[in-house]
Amino acid sequence: MIKRIMKSALLAGVLTAASVSTASAAPTRGWELPAMSVPAAHTISQGEGVTVAVVDTGIRTDHPVLKGRATEGPDFLQANDKSESWYGEHGTAMASSVLDIAPKAKILGLRVVRDEDDPNYQGGKMSNPDALSQAIIYATDHGADVISMSIGSRTLLNSYDEKALKAIDYALSKGVVLLGAVGNLGDKSEGGDNAISYPSAYPGVITVAASTPDGSRASFSSVHSYVDIAAPGVGIYEADYRSSGRTSGEGTSTACALAAGVSALIVSKYPDLAPRQVEKVLEETASHASRGYSAETGYGVINAKAALQAAAKLTPEKKVAIGETGTGLHFGPGDDGTPKTYSQGVDFFKVGLAAVGSLTTLLFMLGGFWLFKSGRRLQRQGPGGGGPGGSVAYPQYGQQPVLPQQNPYQQPAPPSGQWPPYQ
Repeated sequence: MIKRIMKSALLAGVLTAASVSTASAAPTRGWELPAMSVPAAHTISQGEGVTVAVVDTGIRTDHPVLKGRATEGPDFLQANDKSESWYGEHGTAMASSVLDIAPKAKILGLRVVRDEDDPNYQGGKMSNPDALSQAIIYATDHGADVISMSIGSRTLLNSYDEKALKAIDYALSKGVVLLGAVGNLGDKSEGGDNAISYPSAYPGVITVAASTPDGSRASFSSVHSYVDIAAPGVGIYEADYRSSGRTSGEGTSTACALAAGVSALIVSKYPDLAPRQVEKVLEETASHASRGYSAETGYGVINAKAALQAAAKLTPEKKVAIGETGTGLHFGPGDDGTPKTYSQGVDFFKVGLAAVGSLTTLLFMLGGFWLFKSGRRLQRQGPGGGGPGGSVAYPQYGQQPVLPQQNPYQQPAPPSGQWPPYQ
């Protein structure tokens, strides 16, 4: 569990993989394909003619699962370590998941982050802070139709990057579909803080959560109002970089890669659809779209066959960038249906605690005010509640006492202890 959390939490400005491998017991091998109606979808599309850019830790093009279907582009970390044993661990696994869904698609591997076993992974240093934006632009200019980003970033303050957003805008304007993993920080019992993670939080990116075989949120999957859809994220058999076989993995990274594969099926069959339309069919045909939106799994688990059937009914729209006039909440013309806000419901226990705390604070304030006023009154009265003559206070600050009305023809006797009468 610690490994899962560490993969999603780095120091300032650093991107890191959001998926995890595990040797623990997993669901039936290959369960994710029928869960997303992929076998039925393959009768319509298998991703022919589509290139999916896997923006990740690099890939091993000679792995049997990828061989003949993958190429590798530039290393945007500007390193020289492709021969190292740990190179391409995460990216190779993600590429295999894409190809499991879209077997006739091509993979373009682009390295922007380091693997966990990379000696330079510790410390969170990045040799090229513009790696992500450069990779997105490169993928767009070199024929990518879909960009899968199973990566995440965190800082103590904010990891928003204007260059990355502009690169996403550029890709969208060219009709490229982008997907991002929401992150693996949703399990507070394992130390997760559910932090916002980029690039999935950028407008225009289809954000993917991880689901279990019953369609519910995987416990580690982060919960945010910008989650769009979910895909299987536990017990997924993906390429093992250490061998020619596979290993069981889990994470929102894997879910993102699977969703990218489904997107490739749609783009292959209907290449003129705008990115927003691809998102639309994924959402509207997901498992609980009819029941409404959830910040845990968006509109639910992808249904590849239903999405392809819905896509067939759409008329292609103009491809636009996020910032252009007339764009919707996320991207493309019109509103994509994602709510601007999402209510998590009322936690009555916390509301009760807040009410008790507020009432207690108010009582303390009233008590303090009463004590203050009482102290001022006693101060004016002096010790014992009055002056030497009894309850009448001393004249304050030289003020003369008001003399009682008397007969002007009588000379009053001076009271004892006061000034003498006029002479």
